[in-house]
Amino acid sequence: MAKYRLEFSKTGETKFVSHLDLVRLFSRVFKRAELPLAYSEGFNPHPKMSIGIPLSVGVTSEAELIDVEFYNEVAAEDIKTRLNEKMPMGILISKVKKLEQGDRKLSTVSKAQYGVKLFGAELTEDKVFDFMSNETIEIEKKTKRSEKVVDIKPDIFALSYISENELFMELATGSNANLKPDVVLEAMQKFIEGFSPEDYAVHRIKMTDANNCELI
Repeated sequence: MAKYRLEFSKTGETKFVSHLDLVRLFSRVFKRAELPLAYSEGFNPHPKMSIGIPLSVGVTSEAELIDVEFYNEVAAEDIKTRLNEKMPMGILISKVKKLEQGDRKLSTVSKAQYGVKLFGAELTEDKVFDFMSNETIEIEKKTKRSEKVVDIKPDIFALSYISENELFMELATGSNANLKPDVVLEAMQKFIEGFSPEDYAVHRIKMTDANNCELI
């Protein structure tokens, strides 16, 4: 058995492909690329692969991660070439790494960086600074059974003004805490007077562990 980690981009119309559909897509492409994808044992075998932190529908990315296991070893560059030949437009494998004993698991991802473009709204650097100067940033969060007030400030590692219609965010991402850019924008509308974008576009730039180290 050989394990690999792949980094891929998800752009264009593929931003509307859901996480489950993306899993199915990769499973089919591995077959079409004639790669020796390993399967679990049992009555209902499934491919031995796992995609990192799910990307929200409508969000593009250049830093998605997937771990996959093959029955036998294949050269990393060969994997990349064969997959890209079969991938639909909008998904591109950028890196392939053979995993060794001791390499960090996908579960260690705890931060993600995003670029956010705003449409129909104008921001100033002072307004962003004032927003982040709040001791707490509390919003109502809906759960399956109720609503509760939560403070999202600890999960915002960085929120930077790039231009009047562009922001940079670094947010908690992973199993312990997972803050999405649209929730931050919802909070900004609550705390910043007059801020109400008509629409926005989110692009994931990078994912790292708690020490800001990339996993590939």
